Amino acid sequence: MKKVFHIFICIITIGCSKESFQEEYQFIKEYSGTVTVGGFVGLTERYFKIGETYEGTNLEEGMVTIRIAEHSKLNEDCPNSWCYQEFLNVPIEFLKLVD
Repeated sequence: MKKVFHIFICIITIGCSKESFQEEYQFIKEYSGTVTVGGFVGLTERYFKIGETYEGTNLEEGMVTIRIAEHSKLNEDCPNSWCYQEFLNVPIEFLKLVD
């Protein structure tokens, strides 16, 4: 199951472009999510604190995709064992749009 999730995250990572992340969002509530960190580490729980800001784009159905890591050569030719997660979908109620 982990492997399927890892492949899914890598496909999502490749499908998103930097140009679509033009808005800035700030956490207004604490949030945690499971993310792929790559290599031998695998999956880990990532905690976001109130006030942290990220580039993102508003999706339908009350979700925002935020960029949690910059793209690098490690994420080229995914899926591979070193791919890491660049984006995370977060429910809109945890975020506010920064003007």
